[in-house]
Amino acid sequence: MSGYPIDRIAVTKEAGASPLLQRAIAAWPGAEVEQAQAAPEGDGLAMAADPVAQGKRTLVLVKNRGRFIRKCPGTMGLICCNYWVIDLVEGCAIDCSYCVLQGYLTDRRIRLAVNFDDMERELDTELAATDGPIRLGTGELSDSLMFDHELGISSMLIAMVRQRPRVTLELKTKTVNIDSILDTKPVENVVIAWSLNAPAIAYGEERGAASIEQRIQAASRAVAAGWKVAFHFDPLVIHDEWEAGYRQTAALLAEAVDPARVEWISLGALRFHPSMKDVIRRRFGAEGILKGEFALCPNKMRYAKPLRRRLFSTVKNALQEALPGAPLYLCMEGAEMWKAVFGALPQAMPRNAPMKRLFA
Repeated sequence: MSGYPIDRIAVTKEAGASPLLQRAIAAWPGAEVEQAQAAPEGDGLAMAADPVAQGKRTLVLVKNRGRFIRKCPGTMGLICCNYWVIDLVEGCAIDCSYCVLQGYLTDRRIRLAVNFDDMERELDTELAATDGPIRLGTGELSDSLMFDHELGISSMLIAMVRQRPRVTLELKTKTVNIDSILDTKPVENVVIAWSLNAPAIAYGEERGAASIEQRIQAASRAVAAGWKVAFHFDPLVIHDEWEAGYRQTAALLAEAVDPARVEWISLGALRFHPSMKDVIRRRFGAEGILKGEFALCPNKMRYAKPLRRRLFSTVKNALQEALPGAPLYLCMEGAEMWKAVFGALPQAMPRNAPMKRLFA
């Protein structure tokens, strides 16, 4: 079991026939099962002391009436890695202090779309309209594997892409919930990815996540079983003794993971909308991750450029030493930062085949 508690299971009439409902009831037998309210205000969350935390204990099964698949919008002026997103689950059982979902999602409950057939048809439509490969992930609005032991969502997604070799599916997580995946024959176009950080940030700012050591051990198990893996150091956070912390994580990776099985590693610095400062202070107390020299550029708070250059360069050097040859890239940065950190834009980097694949 994942260990993430669910107190309420809400289901719309359209989703009531889904087998996921019976799986959820079996996984959380003590949860109330009720008809879903259309809006979170009807679910009593607005009156809770911490609506975000309370919403994480309610699972809503719905039929998605909108789009499932979209290209990551990126930001004007920044270099995009051509990522595609599946909006299958909105909301996350893990509670990270820096999480943008605290301010982005108006519905605090965890919403799971059950109409997988519609998602599969939409994927075929996108493939027909798109030349070249699609790198697709479910981890933007949730953790891909948080309920995998209970609901088996990864098995359904892996089955969907197994016969679609142009699609690379990334399952991104801060958990160790990979048992059902390891029971499956490895699939060439599936990558299991872990969000990593310095141990102090994982311990102090990522409530409910597995420890860094546990995540890396899970990645080692995945590699030993024949699966490809990836890592996301995002957000990198400047904190006391941060250089030593990130070098420690890199050293743990060097001991546990074969660089040849690493598909990519992304580096992204802490960034947030200015309105998030009040949310973080209210829910997590002291300044914590808000300490530091930030600048508004253009609509997000980001570390000043000299700090970001030092942050990226330090972590890049540690990872290149730990996992030689593994492709690294920057997330949400422009050409100036790429040249400062790597000496070149992604398409022109040494050993550039992986970069061309991601940034073509």
